[in-house]
Amino acid sequence: MPTALIFTLRPDREAVVPSNLGRATHAAILRLIAKDDPELAENIHENDGPKPLTVSNVHGLRRRGASAQVSTSTTYHLRTTLLSSRLEELAQSWQPTTIQALDLDGMPWIVEQVITAPADNSWADRTTYDRIVAMSQLYDFNNPYRWTFEFASPVTFRQHGINQPLPTPDLVFGSLLDKWNVFAAKPLPNDIRRLIGERLAISRFELSSVAETTKNGALQIGTIGRCTYTMTKRDHHLTPYIDTLARFAFYSGIGAGTTRGFGQVRLLELSTTPPPKGFQRTRQIGGD
Repeated sequence: MPTALIFTLRPDREAVVPSNLGRATHAAILRLIAKDDPELAENIHENDGPKPLTVSNVHGLRRRGASAQVSTSTTYHLRTTLLSSRLEELAQSWQPTTIQALDLDGMPWIVEQVITAPADNSWADRTTYDRIVAMSQLYDFNNPYRWTFEFASPVTFRQHGINQPLPTPDLVFGSLLDKWNVFAAKPLPNDIRRLIGERLAISRFELSSVAETTKNGALQIGTIGRCTYTMTKRDHHLTPYIDTLARFAFYSGIGAGTTRGFGQVRLLELSTTPPPKGFQRTRQIGGD
């Protein structure tokens, strides 16, 4: 059952911290998992394939280069998504009274709240794999053929041993297909991968490149912003699968590094009409 949780955090003291705490947040969530299931935590850490969770950087940091000043008078947020029933089961015990604080890069951050409802934070929600598929089947697929994503944190892809930061249709939906077919009980046909490259195109984009400091001070380039993907022709076979994957992105993240702050994304809009000359005001579409 895919789940998106938001931790409301407060640092226990005034401090200067790294502006990218993605590795620290990942380690903190792994420690929570290891308390009840150390074998699962170890498997997640060692596995090179798709991970059954995503973990964001700390949101709300006021960055100044590679560092950020944090204050006890300010609350911050950390988002994690869980893609397996076992992780969701473990997360039932993740409450402020049981967690108390998360250690991020050697500094305690007090957990004040764990948010699961979109009414409290639009980046929180939960659904089921069957429900995601069912939502995609509600539409007459003479209809939705345009999907607009918000890349809220840098997205990048590993391709032929190098980082590729451009969110082309084949990389975006190929990444989503890979994760869906690992964690969903009912995989989608792998032959749609070829069709994605042939029948999806980028029709609008407002994208910027971002350099994130990662391990050992190395810079990793990613892309943030909005991008619209459009079917080039009506396809009753492919379109429901694309819609399923687009809705799944809210939980799965997109691309590489999603356990350390990269690839946080949500579907802003699906449309049944031709794309306008510029971006319209958009509405968020979460898991349901």
